[in-house]
Parts: sequence; C-alpha cells; structure tokens
Amino acid sequence: MEAAFLGLGGMFALLIVLLLAGVRVGIALGAIALLGLWIGFDYPLLDGAGLAFFESINSLSLTAIPLFVLMGELLLRAKFVDDVYRLMTLILQKVPGGAAYANIGSSVIFASMSGSSIANAATMGTVAGPTMVKLGYSKRLTFGSIAAGGTLGILLPPSTVMIMYGGMTGESIGALFMAGILPGIIGAALFCLVIFVGSLIHRRKTGVIPGGAFDSGVVGERSLGQTVVSVVAVLSLIVFILGGIYAGLFSPTESAGVGAGAALLLGLGFRRFNLKQAWAAVGSTVYVSAAVLFIIGAAGMFSYLLKYLGYTADISAWLSTSGLPVWVIVLLVGVFYLVLGLFIESTSLIVMTIPVVYPILSSLGVDGVWLGIIIIILVEIGLITPPVGMNLFVLQRVKAGQTFSDIALGSLPFVGALLALVVLISVFPSIVTWLPGLSG
Repeated sequence: MEAAFLGLGGMFALLIVLLLAGVRVGIALGAIALLGLWIGFDYPLLDGAGLAFFESINSLSLTAIPLFVLMGELLLRAKFVDDVYRLMTLILQKVPGGAAYANIGSSVIFASMSGSSIANAATMGTVAGPTMVKLGYSKRLTFGSIAAGGTLGILLPPSTVMIMYGGMTGESIGALFMAGILPGIIGAALFCLVIFVGSLIHRRKTGVIPGGAFDSGVVGERSLGQTVVSVVAVLSLIVFILGGIYAGLFSPTESAGVGAGAALLLGLGFRRFNLKQAWAAVGSTVYVSAAVLFIIGAAGMFSYLLKYLGYTADISAWLSTSGLPVWVIVLLVGVFYLVLGLFIESTSLIVMTIPVVYPILSSLGVDGVWLGIIIIILVEIGLITPPVGMNLFVLQRVKAGQTFSDIALGSLPFVGALLALVVLISVFPSIVTWLPGLSG
C-alpha cells in the first residue's frame, strides 16, 4: 500500500514539475507514461502504449468535441453573444447592478454556444468590461461577475470537459449534459444573489444603466428588431439541440453535427461572416480539437501504465477495508481538487486525475455522473482563484483600467457561491441525477 501511495505521489510530483516548467500537459503525461513503462516493464508493455493512445481517442462520442468547438467558433465569429448581452442589458437597464446580471444571463446562454469557460470569459470581458467601467460600475463587481459567469462554460452543455470526462470514463455524455443543467441554473442564481447583495452594499459604485441606452450605443448598432430576431434564432438552436438529446431524437455527437451546420447557416443567413471567415473558424477548430484529443490520448497511455502498476486497485482495496465512510473519502477528494486547482489549469487537472480518482470512487459505489459534475464544479473554482485561475489572466488582458487584484478580489464572493453549490449537490444529489433519470 505504501508503494502505491509513493508511486502515485512521485508521478504526480513529476507531472506538476513538468507543467510548472512549461511542458504541455499532453507531452508531460505521455512522457511519464512511456518512462514508467520502460523502467517498470521494459519493451513488451512499452509496445502497447501506442495502441492505448489510439484506443483512447478511437471513440465515436469524442467526435462531438470538434463539432461543438466548430459550432462555438462560428457563433462567436458571428458575434451573436454581443446581441445576447446587449439585449439583456436593455431589459435590465433600470435594475441596480443590471449589467452584472446581464453578464451572468449572457454567460448562461453563451456557455451553451462555446462549452468553454475561457472563451466565455474572454468574449464577455471584451463585450461587457469596458462598457460597465464607463458606466461607473465597481471594477471588482464588473470583472468578478464576468470571471464567474465564465465558469458556467464547462458546467452547462455542450461542455467539452463533459465530453472528455465521458470519453475517459465511459459515462453517458448525454446523461452528463442533462446532469449539468440544474446545477448550472442554480449556480447562475447564486451568482445573481451575490450581485444583489453586492449592489445593496455598494449601490453607489454599481449604479444604474441610464435610460435610452440602446440609442447611446450600449446595445449596439443593429436595430432592436434585428437584435431580438438574432437572439431568438440562437436560443432556438440551443433549445433544439438540448431538447433533441433529451427527447432521444439524436445522440450528443449527432446534435453536435446539427449544431455546427445550423451555426454556419445562421451566420451566413444573418450575413455575419463570409465563407473565408467560416474557413478560419474551421482552422481554429482543428487546432483546438487536435490539442484536446492529444491530451486524451496521452491520458490513455497514463491509464495504461496505472493499470499494470495496480496502484488504483491497491488503493481501492485499502479504502474499502479502511472503515472510512464514503462521504469522508469524497470530501478528501474534494479538498484534493480544490488545492490542485489553485496551481493547475482545469483541463489538465481533470485529465491528470480522472484515471486515478474515477476507478477508486466508482468501486466504492459513487455515482459516476454525480462525481463528474462535482469534479467539474470544483475545477471551476480553480478557474477564478489565484494564482493560476485562467479566467483571471484572460480578463487581465481587457483594457479597462482594472488590476489583477480587482479581478481576483471581485471573484472571491463567487467562489463562495460555487462552494455553496457543491454543498447543495452533496446534500441533495437529485439535483444532478433527476434530469438524467427522466431522460433514461
């Protein structure tokens, strides 16, 4: 047992050192796997590393990743998120803190387009950040709400992280999509509660968006009618995709294809881009998807090494006979993710740990879908927590006079909201399991 803990600890320590040295996560995972196989088992098992890489990405479900990425790229380049934010700003312009609420509401919708927290934060930061600061909003509230809204990108479908988790564990991606909806909505509501309290405490700093904002340019150059039509079209696409999965009309992979095709038609139909720009979106999709799939393949090699070392089986056997309650073990795993999330980027953290954590907890009877949502929320907290919160660094690039401390301190109340969400889901697991149960 000591050998298992020491072996895993040594591999993770080496992995963290490589990541801190700037080595890409896929290369680091693959190198450790090959080194471990060579030292521990020599050539017979080393030959199987390539097959393990191939089998990890040779999955129909993983084809949803490039298709959903393409859908997000097309909708992003068509600037539909601008319309969503500006329309919500117009609706909420008389509400104290209205633009901050619009950040959260727009992020909920944009998350369904991009499936990426970093893309969500980057886009909303560019669209909303400078405008809110000019309107007199507190920089902490402005960038805290944008950073927090960005975390919804990997909790709400179609989340590429959910697809990765499902591909690595064998859990149903459709069930994961359904499982993330209620926690995502509750998370958005908790964020709005934070904004409400902040608006009461700092009313002078939050201000109210003045009337006539649409004509002043806050809402945009397009007419109100054009904006409403484009927002309705995007919402209809999202509802159709998720409703189709829920109703069993098509699989997550098929829905990704439908979404990508529909996004292309919407962009061309609304004359938001031309074929050259659409081709540029394809290029970005290839770059992002290749990186993600390479990481998954390297994680497959890492899992292959762990399988033959037997570390996860040894730890599972020890935990099952240790007498520790399952909830204590889950709590320890949660603390583990919170600590590592302070230093390791979210996708890297999930890929590194799932080959170890999932087999151990599933052997103890923990529901795999529920576990996936909990891990995703814990990873979200890392996205907005210094020193490595990726959303914080993305927002630092926005030119609105903010400092890194403004962004970091502004995000802390939202960290509390996410922790409250973890507690709610732990006490009431049906928040996660109810919708997947209805969809079968």
